Amino acid sequence: PLASIVVVEIKRPMRNDAKVGYEKDPVEQALGYLERIRKGHAQTASGRPIPRSEEIPGFCYAICDITPTVKNRCKLLGLKVTSDKLGYFGYNSNYEAYIEVISFDRLLNAARERNRAFFDKLGLPTA
Repeated sequence: PLASIVVVEIKRPMRNDAKVGYEKDPVEQALGYLERIRKGHAQTASGRPIPRSEEIPGFCYAICDITPTVKNRCKLLGLKVTSDKLGYFGYNSNYEAYIEVISFDRLLNAARERNRAFFDKLGLPTA
């Protein structure tokens, strides 16, 4: 059995067409994948079935630019804006899932910050 399920949905930069529906909303897509996995309707990369796992925690991450349509979808889904205004987060009790929408800028900033000390220790330049 799985300990948790993590779904990461990555969208094309500057995509400004998020709207209701599985086809256009990155959060809805991630939640849909989570639901399919929990119900046992998914397979591993090698084609093995993933066992039904309805009781385990779910974590959904959508990586995309925070365009006006993404902001609107996040507000409609009841997600809270992060303190740096570069993302949204929340918990959906219907899906029993933690949700985070992360902008590309926030992702890059976090990676730079995490790696800066490591690069400094190795004597490598940080850009």
